[in-house]
Amino acid sequence: MNSNNLVTQRLVENKKNYHPDMCSSYRKYDEQFIHTKAYMHYAGQIRRLTEDFRRPISVLDVGCGTGRYFHALRNLQGLTGIDVSPNMLAQAQDPFQRENIALQHIELIEGNFYDYDFGGVQFDFIYSVGVLGEHTVFDKHVCAKLYALLKDGGRLFFTTVDIEPRKNLKRKLAEAIYPLMAKNIKRIFDKRWETCYMNYDQLDEIMRNGEFSSFTISRYVSEDPSWKGVHLDCFATK
Repeated sequence: MNSNNLVTQRLVENKKNYHPDMCSSYRKYDEQFIHTKAYMHYAGQIRRLTEDFRRPISVLDVGCGTGRYFHALRNLQGLTGIDVSPNMLAQAQDPFQRENIALQHIELIEGNFYDYDFGGVQFDFIYSVGVLGEHTVFDKHVCAKLYALLKDGGRLFFTTVDIEPRKNLKRKLAEAIYPLMAKNIKRIFDKRWETCYMNYDQLDEIMRNGEFSSFTISRYVSEDPSWKGVHLDCFATK
């Protein structure tokens, strides 16, 4: 399945899964998540990166959900959140620690980032936690779009799920003999392995083929139940 089809499939699944009750529960969990190491890690990264600007900045949160990390942003001049779920955006109207967000107005957009037209607007800082390479694809199109949405000198921070630690022995053996399989057998495995997750090398290749002036990728291992597993943190500068 190509990226466009996978995006469409995930879009349908996400709209179905993110019903009002689920989104309300997700928002309530924000109050508990603050006590986890995963929260401290990601909120800390966002806080540090935005503090480094030392000037008022415009920010875009891709897949903002309930606005879990809005309060961690610093030097805010403008904040835009985009999410495919209207129910998540309803929760984001009253985000976690609203009193610590130094803006009265937050622009919330209902839309699919993959093909949403921002009309030439650019941002100083773009971030996305737990969305790209997890609930939707991160590919060369998304990479190029993120680059275009950043102002010169702008910074990007996003996470993906590292698929390698999730592969069992059977999967690894099947991948080893995959080149020798007949086409009809390959199609079966392609469907079975279909996912937005990616490994370090796949992420590195996309970023290397992009236009960012610099980037780094690091692994973060989380034991927190809602974030258990290995995640790839990517930082990039335009």
